[in-house]
Amino acid sequence: MKFWPQKDAPFFKLKALFALGCYGFISGVFLVIAILYYYSTQVPDYRTLAEYKPKLITKVYDRNGEILVEYAKQRRLYVPIDEMPKMAINAYLAAEDDQFYHHIGFDLIGIARAAVNNILGRSRQGASTITQQVAKNFLLTNERTYTRKIKELILSYRIEQAFSKDKILELYLNEIYLGSGSYGVAAAAHTYYGKELDELTNAQFAMLAGLPKAPSRYSPISNPQVARYRRDVVLGRMAAEGFISEEERLEAVAEDLNVERVYLADGEAAPHFSEHVRRFVLDMYGEEALYTGGYNIHTTLDKELQSYAEEAVYKNLREYDRRHGYRGPIDRMGLLINWQGRIDNEVDDWKHRKQIGTPAVVLEVNDAEGIAQIGLPKNTTGFIELKTLEWARAYEDEDNLGPRIKKVSDVLAVNDVILVKPMAEVYNPVKGAKLEEGYYSLEQIPQVQGAFLALEAETGAILAMVGGLDDGTGGTGLNRAVQAKRQVGSSLKPLVYAMALEKGYTPASLILDAPVVLRNDEMDKTWKPQNYSEKVYGESTLRRGLEKSRNLMTIRLARQLGIGNIIRYIRKFGITADMERNLSTALGSSSISLMEMTGAYSVFTNGGRLVHPYAVNYIQDPVGNVIYREHDACESCRLDIAENIYKPEPLPKLGEQVIPETTAFQMAELLKGIVRNGSAWRAKAVGQAVGAKTGTTNDFIDAWLMGISPNMALGSWVGFDRPTSMGNAETGSAAAAPIWVDFAVKALNKDGQQPLYFKVPNGISFVQIDADTGLLPNSKTKRKIFEAFEHGTEPTSDSKASQKVLQAEGQDIQWQGIY
Repeated sequence: MKFWPQKDAPFFKLKALFALGCYGFISGVFLVIAILYYYSTQVPDYRTLAEYKPKLITKVYDRNGEILVEYAKQRRLYVPIDEMPKMAINAYLAAEDDQFYHHIGFDLIGIARAAVNNILGRSRQGASTITQQVAKNFLLTNERTYTRKIKELILSYRIEQAFSKDKILELYLNEIYLGSGSYGVAAAAHTYYGKELDELTNAQFAMLAGLPKAPSRYSPISNPQVARYRRDVVLGRMAAEGFISEEERLEAVAEDLNVERVYLADGEAAPHFSEHVRRFVLDMYGEEALYTGGYNIHTTLDKELQSYAEEAVYKNLREYDRRHGYRGPIDRMGLLINWQGRIDNEVDDWKHRKQIGTPAVVLEVNDAEGIAQIGLPKNTTGFIELKTLEWARAYEDEDNLGPRIKKVSDVLAVNDVILVKPMAEVYNPVKGAKLEEGYYSLEQIPQVQGAFLALEAETGAILAMVGGLDDGTGGTGLNRAVQAKRQVGSSLKPLVYAMALEKGYTPASLILDAPVVLRNDEMDKTWKPQNYSEKVYGESTLRRGLEKSRNLMTIRLARQLGIGNIIRYIRKFGITADMERNLSTALGSSSISLMEMTGAYSVFTNGGRLVHPYAVNYIQDPVGNVIYREHDACESCRLDIAENIYKPEPLPKLGEQVIPETTAFQMAELLKGIVRNGSAWRAKAVGQAVGAKTGTTNDFIDAWLMGISPNMALGSWVGFDRPTSMGNAETGSAAAAPIWVDFAVKALNKDGQQPLYFKVPNGISFVQIDADTGLLPNSKTKRKIFEAFEHGTEPTSDSKASQKVLQAEGQDIQWQGIY
């Protein structure tokens, strides 16, 4: 039985297929709608893009706007779209999405083309628009699934409805990863070219625009040939879109890559200072803010002065180390097989100590000609002359050296792995040594440590800080300028003498310099302090006592003033370290940080005012708002945000008045006398008005020089991290003073520097006196000086009968005096 005529069968089939197609299409539409609806409820909230806060680089600047160090989790520099060069935008449009300004968030034609190619087994293609990449990078993951792609399409459409095209492009150009740790086109320009965006060429824009597709594969650093090919493809697209002419394309194609990776500034110029600032900001704002907040931190450091300090510390620690002999090679190679590769490997291990030297291996020793041949990195060789090895007597202990060097083999042997430095780069090269290329100096890592600090006296701003020699790991290790507390020795005496001036003494007051025996019955101990010279000198002026650092005079003075009163007085100078209530405290037995000591000395050159050392002037958020400033008095500071330069108005006097201005000036004059006539004599080389006091502790364990100029307070310390003797005669004058002097010579005599003088305050009179008696001169006077007196305290007679001499006044609460 037939239900339909045979002749209608084709028509029926056609209708059936049509109906089936319509049903399938409608079902597909409903299915797509259902899928889109289902996933639309599971996508992240696109509106969070309006609150997007990029992870930015925090930059730390010195006082002149030069970058010291950068901190970041992602290297990113955010640039608004209206500040982005047009060619940067065009390059990315040509490379990534030429229909960006015409589609609704996704490109249906591109999706279809990619789908066909993928189905046909051709090269796998994507069709992601810039908007889709924004959706993926900001709101989704990188998983390669259909569900993620569906969510991406939904978000792309919604983003297009909510944000302008320019805003979407701005987000993209600042977020996209471009390899080598760089996020965003501005950061990539710095990483690959060390340039700002507006300094790039067309070829460089094209190179950066070719990176999003595969940053590692197209990296111009690791794959330059592939990167160049990709760059040229992008240039072709730019020409095809009319962004550049054919002539410009050909010119750009001919351009070399000229790429050299530029790393984030790592604080190498001032490692301990940079770490000091990092900890300060970390404590104030936290880790996330420091590494992602994009702050501009403007510090007090002067990079030029810092370079003087770094050089002075290393140069003089090296000199100390060479005075105490050679400790031998750092290694032995065994056989010289493949020495080239082995030395190249050694370089990586020593890269953080490049200031000290580079590894080398001894290839040949020729005693007849007085020379050794050495193998160096990169398959090069050089020579070491005998005359440059005379310092390298064998180290025995801190006071003893081995025999004098007569031949090269007394020091070097074939296969020794040593440290060397080109002779042309060596401080104080041996007279007559060859300085041309190919000749080297034998070096070794100083075991002794040192620290240096320079403060702007008026404000307390840290101008230079060295916390020690590099620890060799790339880290900063212990900051000996801030964290270490060491016995200060006689460098503390000026604070005791300042108190004496306040209590009615004058620089001309006489104090007996004679033996002192102190007895403590409770402890059953007897103390017999001595002068460094182990001599006594009778009646001497207070000035002479400080200039010659007389311990016995200081003990008598301390007993008169009272040690408890002295400790309370010293606290006024900002010193918080523990101090024992005994007379040895007046001689410097306490352990104090270099930071506190330098701050204390700044009182003498700052008119008696105490200012606390600080490292950060002010901090700006990413848009330039000042969120922190050290001194409230500087509210009128002008900020040039574009150039990141700090331009302060003249500041009012800062700090608390802790001692009279007249006392501070008298102390400055006394410290100048120590330079002229005492242990700080090396500072005469500075050629400016400076005052200083050395400090040397028992057994030569710690060496100090603390001092002032009219505008700075400077401090240097030298010693071993584990307190041990540095050797006989390694005093403050021998070990610490050269650092201080080398810095001051350069810092205080820069080009255009005018002569500096300590300002004479009201209430000071200069009177000519007998330098030995402290009285007015008479016919018996051998040496006259002009002395600074507070009004009303000047000597009025040349008669000794009118003068009191401090002999045994005062009693310490523990020690009873026997004179």
